[in-house]
Amino acid sequence: MSERLTQQDTAQLFRSVHAARSWAQKGIGALESAQIPGCVTLKSGSGGPPVFMLPGAAGSILQIAPLATAMTVPEPVYAIKPRGMELGETPCEDLAEMARHAINTMRRVWPAGPYLLIGYSAGGLVALEVARQLAAAGAAVPLVILLDTYPSHEIWPFLCHVEIIARQSMRALRTICRMGPRAAAADIMRRLRSLLLYLAASGIKLVAPPPIIAEGSDAASRRVHLATYNAGEAYRPSRYDGSVVFVQPEFIPNLEPRSPRRVWGQFLSNLTVRQVRGSHLGMLDESAVAAAAEISRCLDEARG
Repeated sequence: MSERLTQQDTAQLFRSVHAARSWAQKGIGALESAQIPGCVTLKSGSGGPPVFMLPGAAGSILQIAPLATAMTVPEPVYAIKPRGMELGETPCEDLAEMARHAINTMRRVWPAGPYLLIGYSAGGLVALEVARQLAAAGAAVPLVILLDTYPSHEIWPFLCHVEIIARQSMRALRTICRMGPRAAAADIMRRLRSLLLYLAASGIKLVAPPPIIAEGSDAASRRVHLATYNAGEAYRPSRYDGSVVFVQPEFIPNLEPRSPRRVWGQFLSNLTVRQVRGSHLGMLDESAVAAAAEISRCLDEARG
């Protein structure tokens, strides 16, 4: 999944959360209770089927608030708060349970559907499982939007891993050829360690993977982050035939696939890929307006 954050990524993530809190306090926007436990209004609307958003692994509603309020859609936009964020709550243990929790909350807001779903990062896995369960129950799900969401490396196709490793190897060779012997040897060892960790995340346990350090602004967020990460790693998506849009940032980390279809094509039969400016975390911060515009277009198209 995309929730294994480096220290630099984590700093950027929480700058984004702090920026969102500042944004709310200045009156540019305000988060409102939907008077339903576990549901927060990110953007008021004029009626019609609402849009439900699922946050990333840390469960931060503030993190996705700037993106939601920049969306130019007539419908209200709600965020579903993961279970475990409130005092005394225990996080859900698997994706199916997380989806059931979200569905119960959504049905109290909008009982009969249809349901428009957006999930950021690990929240996209929850959104996809929500869509699968709703569709199985006969509810209409016109659109699921995955914001740079991937399942566990362990179920990526073999050729996807080959492509990533080959690309990294060519880049490494070009770099090493310009180095002196001592620097080249140190760089080779560093890259070998990185390769072994990548293989460990992909299911080939040649070395022990590093422990997961749950990130969050408080204990509840860290607890939810760890539970969501573990649930996402264990999740094995079922085939889903509904309409899904994958929103891909233009900046793609070296160890991620260039084509989301390589990963998702085996599970999603009706997949569209849209690209936006920025990075995985930048979609929520400096590139939020551009990302929101693309999301709004997707929702407009889904309404027909």
